[in-house]
This record gives sequence, structure tokens and C-alpha cells, in this order.
Amino acid sequence: MARAAAHGSRATLARLSDATTTLEPTRPSRAKIALQIVGFLIGCALVAWCAMRAFRGGADGLAKLRAADPMLVATLIFATLGSIICSGFTFWAVARPIRRFSVVEMQAVNLMASLFNYAPVRLGLFLRCVFHWRVERMPATDIGAWIAGVAIVTLGSIGSALAAGLVQIPAGRAEIALDWMWFVTYAACIGAGTALTLAIGRAPLLRKFLKGSERVLTSPRALAESLGFRTIDLSMWSLRMWAASQIVGVSLSPAQAALLAAVAILGAGNPLGRIGWREALVAFVAPYVITGATSPEELDTLTSQLALLESAGEAVITIPLGIFGAIWCWRSMRAAAARVGSPA
Repeated sequence: MARAAAHGSRATLARLSDATTTLEPTRPSRAKIALQIVGFLIGCALVAWCAMRAFRGGADGLAKLRAADPMLVATLIFATLGSIICSGFTFWAVARPIRRFSVVEMQAVNLMASLFNYAPVRLGLFLRCVFHWRVERMPATDIGAWIAGVAIVTLGSIGSALAAGLVQIPAGRAEIALDWMWFVTYAACIGAGTALTLAIGRAPLLRKFLKGSERVLTSPRALAESLGFRTIDLSMWSLRMWAASQIVGVSLSPAQAALLAAVAILGAGNPLGRIGWREALVAFVAPYVITGATSPEELDTLTSQLALLESAGEAVITIPLGIFGAIWCWRSMRAAAARVGSPA
């Protein structure tokens, strides 16, 4: 009987092990890797295109940076740091209904993911999932619902900011402004999006499929906190965009900066790669937002300088901090592997 019990225990453990193994995040397929490598190469070409426009005719882009007001440079750096922190807190807030993370861990993982999004193959999301699967043993449903919740919050805040700016154009405004119309539109869009998210999260079919993970979509507190952090994050992007515009000599109002910041976030989040696409999208859209340039050629030059400087202002902080975050995560994964006796 003891032998049978032991055999049963081993079989049970084997089944549990197999079930746990199936939760491991799958590596990107070869087709997806190839697509992202092609996207990376196109992104490099887009960066070269922006640089060619930025320094066309011997434009003094580097001279502007060397002569920049130290306060504007400090604002650029401060805004990037604030954005990174708010992004980490957004993931932390969305996850609270299903998992309580420490703030330090969430910030470190977010830094690691931000760093590896610069790679030719975007590994940030994959490594984020791998970390939480290995260290916290989070099930796939929890990870999937959590990431989906963050995506909904992010797209909701970006969409609301775009609507708040664009709604002023058919209203007859010569120039968009960060006034009562902007804030009313933004708040109305956020409120409508939140109500829709809560309704979808409470759908019986979704509850049956996610088995409790849908709480990331049905918690009003989690949605309110994460939307608050994303709103501050958006304001930090806008502040960095404004500071970069002042350095290159572009007249940009707060509402215009917010609109271009939302465009930049969309470009940075595209699945084909982080490098190039965001800069090209900002350089393409900015001439339709900015007013007051003397000629189309000058406007192309200034907006390309703006796109490159804004992106560089983020990279100069994100990359070194991301290295520290990656080291912290690697050590945590090694410690977790040592506890369960499996390879890291």
C-alpha cells in the first residue's frame, strides 16, 4: 500500500509539473522574429531619414543641444524619470486585484522590459512574462489578463488625449489649447472607457474563461489608480516633448505637446520595433500640429530635430537604468531557480 501511495504521489507531482510547465511563456515564433528583424531594419532606415532631414543643409541641431538652457535639459531628464516611474506604478496598480507586488520589483521589471524593447526583436513583454512565471509562478491566465488590462488602460488614456486635442479642430479653434474643453473631453472619454471596461470584465463568458483573473478589469479602484498613473505618465511625455521643442526652437503649446506625446507613445508601442517608427511618426505628424514656422523646409528640419531629441532624451535615461533593472531581475530569477532546484 505504501508503494502504491508513493507511486500515486509521484504521478500526481508529475501531472502538476506538466501542468505548471505548460504555463511557461512561449518563445516568439521564427516568423515573428523575422518580422521584427525586418521591422528593426526599417526602423533604422527611418532614423536615418529623420537624421537626414534634421541636419539638412548643415542645420545646427547639435549646436542647439550644446547651447541649451540647463533647466530645459534637466526638465528633459526629470520628465523621462517621472514617466518611467509612473509606467511601473501602472503595472503595479493593475495587478493589485490578483497579485500584490513590491514597488521595487515592479520598477525593476519595468526597467528591464523597457531596455529590451530597444533590441532588434522586442523582448520586453516576453521577458516580463517569463520573470513573473519563474519568480512568482503566475498562471498564464493571470499574466494575460494583467497585460491586457495595462494595454486597455494605456490605449484608453492615449485615445482620450488624442480626442481631447482633435475635437477642438472641428470646433473652429485656430490652435488647440489645454483648457476646459480639453479636460472635459479627456474626462468624458476616460469615464466612458472605464464604464465599458467594467461591463466587459463582468461578462459571464469572460469570467468563465479567466477564472478570477478578470478582477483586473472589474476593480474600480485598480482602474482608477492605473488611469491616474497613466495620466501622469502622459503629462511627463508631454513635458519632455515641450522641453525638446524649446531646445530645438519650436513653438509648442501644452496641448500641442500632449497631442504629439500621445502620437509618440503610439509609435513606441508598435509591434514592429521601438527604434525609428516612433521618431518617424512624430516627424510626420508634427508639421500638422505646429504653427509658426517660416517655410515647409524649415518645419521639416525642426520637427525631425524635435523627434530625435525627444526620443534621445528618453533613451539616455532608460538604457542605463534598464541595465540595473535587468541585473536585479536576473539575480531574482537565479534565486527563484535555486529555491526550486531548476536551471535559471
